[in-house]
Amino acid sequence: MVPILLKPAAWGAHLLMLLAVGAAFGMGLWQWNVWHGDRVAAQHTLVDADPVALSGLIGGDSPFPGDKVGQPVTFTGQWLERDTMYVSHKRHQGRTGFWVVTPVRIGTSAIPVVRGWSVRAAAPAATGSVRVTGWLEPSESSGEADVRPGDRVITSMRIASMTQHVDTDLYSGFVIAKVVSAGSTTGGGPTSGNGVAGLDRVGPTQQPDVSGFTGLRNLLYSLQWWVFIVLIVFVWWRWCQDQLHPEQRPSGSGPGPGSGSGPEPVEPVDNLAP
Repeated sequence: MVPILLKPAAWGAHLLMLLAVGAAFGMGLWQWNVWHGDRVAAQHTLVDADPVALSGLIGGDSPFPGDKVGQPVTFTGQWLERDTMYVSHKRHQGRTGFWVVTPVRIGTSAIPVVRGWSVRAAAPAATGSVRVTGWLEPSESSGEADVRPGDRVITSMRIASMTQHVDTDLYSGFVIAKVVSAGSTTGGGPTSGNGVAGLDRVGPTQQPDVSGFTGLRNLLYSLQWWVFIVLIVFVWWRWCQDQLHPEQRPSGSGPGPGSGSGPEPVEPVDNLAP
């Protein structure tokens, strides 16, 4: 019976099924990409949003606000140049080097600031007052063991690792500098622009979370198209079953149920009783 489905008369149905599945899959993939693109665009919008005051999000003794990862912030303080640290194994434009991290004192606490990237564990000193605009980031959760705890190099941007080298209480997160101004660097005068003379600027390592409803309609459309593929395959499968097992139709009209012959003949009545 299977060769029935391989006859040229059945090719059209098979081809129609394949075209419908391909079209539905393509439409679903397109809607999926639109959903993903909307979320990426929303993240970029948040990264480039106007900065808010750091004091409105986190204090020196506050836990890190998990919903503010990558949030642009701004604050003023004093460089703690003597507490500058270097984070090793940081990739930048295909090269491996160091993050230069200098805490900025704000009141009685200090927040580590990633000033930029350097190929060596060395950077121009940062002194005086400073205004920093950048991205708020949480402490990195893991990293290689620090085999030389006595130097100024750590293996990951962990706040716990920095507290061993900094006497001032540290915030529970750090800031990656975007703009540094109103400060000074030795031999460089007042800083402006990206404010990291001799260093390459670092971008945010973690993107801010976007709303779960961002692009939700496109996500539902993509799932709808892919569910439609199941329906297409099911209809095609039922058609194949009908070709392999056609329904049996009754041949002719037989006698009524429970009877083996037609109705009994009625005898003629010759005379009627008076």
